[in-house]
Amino acid sequence: MKNKIFVSLIFLFAIISLTSAIQEPLIYYKLNLNYDYGNISINSTEIEFSNEQIEPLFGFYSIIVKDSNDEILNITFFDVPNEILYDTADENGTINGGGTLELNQTNFDIFVPYYENAKEMVIYDENLTEMARKDVSEFSKVQIADVNKTISQTPTNYTIQNQPADAKPIDGIADYWQILLGILILLIIILIYLLTKKK
Repeated sequence: MKNKIFVSLIFLFAIISLTSAIQEPLIYYKLNLNYDYGNISINSTEIEFSNEQIEPLFGFYSIIVKDSNDEILNITFFDVPNEILYDTADENGTINGGGTLELNQTNFDIFVPYYENAKEMVIYDENLTEMARKDVSEFSKVQIADVNKTISQTPTNYTIQNQPADAKPIDGIADYWQILLGILILLIIILIYLLTKKK
């Protein structure tokens, strides 16, 4: 009887551990930027969910997120990934050297933490000269209507674009697991009670 109760408790703690490991996805703005001979422009902006924290390559460029009152919500520093490694080889195909090559033009993605009350993002260079500006108020209080149509899912990331106006607000994924956890705990308590009663 004690062994059954012990096994039940182990099962309960395993479920709790599994549930605590499942976190609500982080939300980011995904900006596709174009670097062209020192100038930066914004090609596109999307909303992306990620199960992992995304950190940009640190540099002295910055993206400032502001709300409608011009208050700063976030500052993200980043660098332009315009350097590539290359190898040189002799006529036999043997590598005999190499180095780095700096590109004058490149496209790359930057991930910035999402804020539901954000109005715009401004990109500055290392001299605090404004490079680009983007209105992101259309993404405020991001909404989901049809998961199959609006979310393109990868193992760890989800992208949302062009949300319909009548969409329903996002429900926290963790909330469903909390309900499930409560039901499982109740079942375990009932099981333990029944096993103890038969003793």
